[in-house]
Amino acid sequence: MKDQPGAVAATIRSLLPSLLPAERAVAAVLLERAAEIVEMSSQQVADLAGASRATVVRTCQSLGYTGYQQLRVLLARDAAAAPAVLPHPQGAAAIVAAVFTQLAARVSDMLALLDADAVERATALIAGARRVVVVGNGVSAPLAQDAAARLTSVGRPAEVLSDAIGQQISARLLSPGDLLLVISGSGTSAVSLRAVAAAAAAGADVVAVTSFGRSPVAQAATVALVVTIPELTFRDEVTLASRLPQALLVEGLVAAVADRLGETTARARALVMDVISANLAE
Repeated sequence: MKDQPGAVAATIRSLLPSLLPAERAVAAVLLERAAEIVEMSSQQVADLAGASRATVVRTCQSLGYTGYQQLRVLLARDAAAAPAVLPHPQGAAAIVAAVFTQLAARVSDMLALLDADAVERATALIAGARRVVVVGNGVSAPLAQDAAARLTSVGRPAEVLSDAIGQQISARLLSPGDLLLVISGSGTSAVSLRAVAAAAAAGADVVAVTSFGRSPVAQAATVALVVTIPELTFRDEVTLASRLPQALLVEGLVAAVADRLGETTARARALVMDVISANLAE
């Protein structure tokens, strides 16, 4: 989905941590001056970044583009399609409403880096695995808990452990044909990476849900699903800890798995409703 509006800024932010220092300086200029880039030469970008013109071209290529000219045109397209900046709302209710409005305007941007083939492959792996273990740590832990519960409710039993050692043991005891689903916004969680390494050593597949396409978790996975808010920097991801894109992706994955399982999901949902109805008060 790299050609859709919003994809360029999302790509730059997603790959920023993996760039060399000089390339990161160039990428920062591309992001900060996105609306002006169409009028700027590669030498002007190089001067602002304190880098060489060759570094500008190399940075664009490292980001997956043919060169500066292609990236410049696409950035200009994205700048024209960006939603208008609204004035800061006044009052709690207005602020809450504004958050919903802003996020709704950014849904297509969140999908900018999500590869359709990767989604299909991940869905098939989750639905077809003999055993599924879900891992998430820190602020990703609640998402892992929810993913396991949601998958189980549609007839795709999934396990989740909160203890780091327990995660690694469960991952190491997987076998070929089993799956580890790891959720890590930053893609750099050392604890989650140990579980990923344990699953890989066991011969199991790994599906990663993350915000950064070249993060260690993404690179170690069989399939990496990358979703992000375009304005979110690596520092924001670590400090602000927004997990909304990953939460929406998990919801979508569960729906896709349920559709693939067909009758299995229908039977599971009927049994789930029996349990829920039995626990509702009169």
